[in-house]
Amino acid sequence: MAEGGAAGLFLGWAPTAIGYSAQGLCKFGFYEVFKDIYSRAIGEENTFLYRTSLYLAASASAEFFADIALSPMESCKVRIQTSPVGTFPTTLRGASQES
Repeated sequence: MAEGGAAGLFLGWAPTAIGYSAQGLCKFGFYEVFKDIYSRAIGEENTFLYRTSLYLAASASAEFFADIALSPMESCKVRIQTSPVGTFPTTLRGASQES
């Protein structure tokens, strides 16, 4: 607060919004995709019998790819927020070009 003032609280809002939107989109989208893929791989009867394990595997697989979608934006956000004032760009465009 002492260095950036009240405006310092808003540093990194764009990469946060974009990154977590991408993560959410990937998480819920890939969950459905992996659920379908794994269900077809183990068959209809086993899908019913092992549905909890199937949902867990689909969820874990989706989270893996969702976190990959989040990582570049999170990196930009951390760079923007932790760099000393004036030494690193304070916008997403500037931070992504410096990466």
